[in-house]
Amino acid sequence: MDSHLHLVTAGMFRRLRERAWPMRPRALAAFTGESGRWAERLRSLEGVTLEQQADEWITAFDRAGVRTGFFIAIGEGNEELSAFVHLHPWRFQAWGSVMDPTAPDAAATVRRFREWGLRGLKLYPPTQRFSAGDRAVYPLYEAAAEQGLAVLFHFGITVAPFYDLQYANPLHLSAAAKDFPEITFAIAHCGAGFLRETLFLAYHTDNIWVDTSGTNNWRDYTPGAPPLAEVFRDLLRTYGPRRIMFGTDSTLPHEYREAILNDQRATFDRLVTTPEDGAAIFGGNARRLFGLPDP
Repeated sequence: MDSHLHLVTAGMFRRLRERAWPMRPRALAAFTGESGRWAERLRSLEGVTLEQQADEWITAFDRAGVRTGFFIAIGEGNEELSAFVHLHPWRFQAWGSVMDPTAPDAAATVRRFREWGLRGLKLYPPTQRFSAGDRAVYPLYEAAAEQGLAVLFHFGITVAPFYDLQYANPLHLSAAAKDFPEITFAIAHCGAGFLRETLFLAYHTDNIWVDTSGTNNWRDYTPGAPPLAEVFRDLLRTYGPRRIMFGTDSTLPHEYREAILNDQRATFDRLVTTPEDGAAIFGGNARRLFGLPDP
């Protein structure tokens, strides 16, 4: 099971371009203008239906040996994401999202996730520019707790165009994790450059997890550039094999990151002590977190 994937549609990109971003016009045009990165991606997605994308993802999954994928919509497109996962409810699952976690209506949106078939909440502090420990976000956590939703965070560095790294430290989550013991909080991408802080959060907690998704090229910007085996060894030592989820961070089905899957599997195979531990990381933990039945 791949716990971290992205769904991208033309409609999602149009909404992103139309959003009132608090940016200088020149900076905004670099990404949303007709020659910007978003316009190029939008052109490539025009006319591609959800049904076509679903078929392509199923083909990619079958080729890679992936049973189920957990998707995140680009630009908080929960309605499209809901329609997508309902096309193949045993192969597709989803993390929903909100535009502004501190907005008065954010909690009401989260309370609709179960109705939409969304099983978790994804938050992005560096780009949404909020602190995970801000009391203004607590109503959102209350809604997630009521709905029995896990909450996934992208902390650390990011390829997203608009971000503020002062909100990127996972330690901002420490108080909320204690205040909401009934919620499982997960940190994506091994903390994306904040591995040390991510490891600290494993201390005296059992409701914080971590996912391994992405290239983990944040290591190139970390002192010593630790190899992947060292990162995974640290995660196993602190979180144990029952709080780690495999993911690739793939965005398009024809670019599914099989190389990341194979690299992570080979690395964990050298580190885990039992086949059961490997099976937990590569599917069992995500299945347990989302309350999915055994295959």
